[in-house]
Amino acid sequence: MAVNSKGHIYVFHRGKHPLMEFDPAGKYLGSIADDLFVTAHTVRVDSNDNIWTTDIGSHVVLKLSPQGRVLVALGRMRIPGDDVLHFNQPTDVAWDRDGNIYVTDGYVNSRVLKFDKYGRPVRGWGMKGTGPGEFDTPHTIVIDGDLVYVGDRENARIQIFNRDGEFLREWRLGHPYALAITPEHNPLYGRRSRRPDFENRFAG
Repeated sequence: MAVNSKGHIYVFHRGKHPLMEFDPAGKYLGSIADDLFVTAHTVRVDSNDNIWTTDIGSHVVLKLSPQGRVLVALGRMRIPGDDVLHFNQPTDVAWDRDGNIYVTDGYVNSRVLKFDKYGRPVRGWGMKGTGPGEFDTPHTIVIDGDLVYVGDRENARIQIFNRDGEFLREWRLGHPYALAITPEHNPLYGRRSRRPDFENRFAG
């Protein structure tokens, strides 16, 4: 789920009408761009109320206007790959103050790709592994100033980089699957417990 500046709630799910919009009171307002999606994974909303989606079935990341018009498309529809123009089950998307776009290409390629605001490739980093700057399912990403936080889920850590992909440090914790930055610039993470009840937990 994600919320825009008006308090509207977007729900991205794997059923009929994958991207749904609700008002702050929970009234259903309709669905957006039904035919664009295959297997929903993450939805985010930027400061201009544009909607960003990552789709592990289509291997595509989209930036949509609030009305559902495609503004930027990254990846190739239903064509997985490992070069800079293709993803293989991307997991999340973030952007920095200059409009650069960062994608965790997580389930297969285990890397981060950076694009400029027009969607042109800038750089990438990471590969499958356990060392600094390596990943095992980079599942979530957020940016705060010059810091890029990547939830490296199966390595049970958050890795922190600068905007050029230089590794700075890591936080060891339990399998982060969702990250957010509060208005006070505090990172929050959601983790999935390995206990049978799969309890979700949030911590700062």
